[in-house]
Amino acid sequence: MKINKRNVIILVILLLIFLYLKNKRFNFKVINGNIKDKRLYCKNLALETIHKNRRDDLMILAGNRFYSDMWTRDAFITSLGLFAHKKDLELIKSVLAKQSKNIREDGLVPLRIGKKNYITKILFNIELGGDNIPIYKDDKVFSEPTDSNPQFIITSWLYYKFTKNKNFIKSIKNEIVSVFDYMIKNTENGLLQGKYFHSWYDTFAFNGPDLFSNVLYLYSIKCFENLKKIFPEINSIYTTSYIKIKNIFMEKFWNGKYLKINPNIDVMETAGNSLAILLNILNNKQSKSIINYIDSNNIHKVTPVTIPKMPSKYLWLPGYIVGMQGYHNDRLWLWPHNIYNAAKNKLTYSYSTDSIEDVTCKYGMFFENLNYKIEPYVHWFQNTEINFSESCGSYLLSIGDTNFF
Repeated sequence: MKINKRNVIILVILLLIFLYLKNKRFNFKVINGNIKDKRLYCKNLALETIHKNRRDDLMILAGNRFYSDMWTRDAFITSLGLFAHKKDLELIKSVLAKQSKNIREDGLVPLRIGKKNYITKILFNIELGGDNIPIYKDDKVFSEPTDSNPQFIITSWLYYKFTKNKNFIKSIKNEIVSVFDYMIKNTENGLLQGKYFHSWYDTFAFNGPDLFSNVLYLYSIKCFENLKKIFPEINSIYTTSYIKIKNIFMEKFWNGKYLKINPNIDVMETAGNSLAILLNILNNKQSKSIINYIDSNNIHKVTPVTIPKMPSKYLWLPGYIVGMQGYHNDRLWLWPHNIYNAAKNKLTYSYSTDSIEDVTCKYGMFFENLNYKIEPYVHWFQNTEINFSESCGSYLLSIGDTNFF
């Protein structure tokens, strides 16, 4: 069959026009006037939003528009906020139960559980292919996640730590071991390895170990060790040492001022550095060094994903076609900023939640990301997600107890 290039070009142009008009119609309306207690309003709104983001037996869905599935990393960050306030721990239990039933035969925790076809959702807001389906690879280049497994182990430990529910942990003990074993099998020279879009910043294109996943991997070793002490049946054929892996981790990622996004890329990534502080991986001097670097180099009211920006050679080339090359470079994401505030809270540094609370109160919802004017990010191809659980949970973490790790 001969392809008519002219018709293909016309179809592509029509698709781009459709996408432009689709997002242009999606306006954000100011719904609130003056709210006296913005923190209380935002706290209640965060908890309410997390409660509403559910369908059937899927809990803690990521958002309402683009990401209306149960994404493992979004549910994890959201759960940290619930732990910080000792709220809705049954929601966290339901997430673990659902994930444990959908772990791949080799031990990989799904990237997300929900609609089969994510691309049609993004492009046309049409959901095809059934629901409640475990998806193990990203939808752009089909990379497998490296952060899902450590998040499952960490959440399992924290859930037990808060509830002391031995029966539930025993019911998923085999899955915990399987998840741990898979994770260890995917390490090399002591670090968790991945290909291309295996971590949360999935428009930064590079292979090998990334900071975010390896911070979680390191802490998950400690969590697994804690579970083994209480549940003898949770044991792995693989042996590893938290101290040994931490030494390797610090040697490869620490540059004297902050943790690098990758051992070969000298860029500070906010979420990974902030989590390293929260999870007690760094000492006080190292933690203060990171805070000093970020505060001295950040020119925005909301902390960006990286400082400096990720070099253009690491940006996903197809993103330029639809103007999405700056998806992580040029948008201000609420949840890394909130986790950074939580890290400052842990270190008893002064910090402000005003910017997040102002925009949240103004529009009556939590957004995924903002522009430099601290307004919801509007883009002809893909706007910011609305009612974003990860922003809700990370905000709760920033104003709650940060000493439970």
